[in-house]
Amino acid sequence: MAQERSERTRGRLVEAGAVLFDRCGYAGATLGEIAGAAGVTKGALYFHFTSKEELAGAVLQQAEQALGTACSTLRTASSPLQALIDAGYWLVEALGSDAVIRAAFRLGREGGGLPVGDSAAGPSAGLPANPSAGSSAGQSVGRSTGPSVAPAAVPSAGVFPGLPGFHGVWAAVVRDLLAGARRAGELRDRAGALGPETLVVTAACGLEVVFGDGRPDEERARRVGALWEWLLPCLVPPGHAGAYRTRPLAPVPA
Repeated sequence: MAQERSERTRGRLVEAGAVLFDRCGYAGATLGEIAGAAGVTKGALYFHFTSKEELAGAVLQQAEQALGTACSTLRTASSPLQALIDAGYWLVEALGSDAVIRAAFRLGREGGGLPVGDSAAGPSAGLPANPSAGSSAGQSVGRSTGPSVAPAAVPSAGVFPGLPGFHGVWAAVVRDLLAGARRAGELRDRAGALGPETLVVTAACGLEVVFGDGRPDEERARRVGALWEWLLPCLVPPGHAGAYRTRPLAPVPA
């Protein structure tokens, strides 16, 4: 019972921290405000997190786990390229509804007051190579080595090396799924040129900038679908674009 209560308190602190980091930035959010928003004393906050840096690391870790779980599930249910399309929809929906994801991106843009280190895992962390690789929904992308994880620069296989923070984590997932699509023969270019990666990673990272402003869900879905309708003919062999669904898995409420 006591452990469950402690875990709930820690979860409230992470959620409250995410809301304040998203709203005020790392420098503008204070531990007192975060404790108040979580409904706990400042002493209770320090029981779980020794510093604001450690709390910010926990926010980033939760965002990485959410992204890893979502993309692992998508990858086991479809081809790599379809999973990449659906991952874009997942991201824009999360930007509209999940302060943890928004905070992770903002912390990355600002440096979050945190030291930038090397990722504890490569770009394919948390993603099965193919649908038969077994369930990995509990794995995370860019898994951390402890509670005070800093936004990390994820190895980039030659495309946008050292992209920092949560943008680097997201870009690594995009590259991994695109590499899987190439191995599966889904791409027009199978030689490993930088063009497809540059195009898709640039577009995917731009989703956070364009859709982090509270647009209606229907508008988000319409614009992401339009993006993929233009990208697919550039990526797949002629005549193959129609084999992929460019709309979200479920209807987006108006």
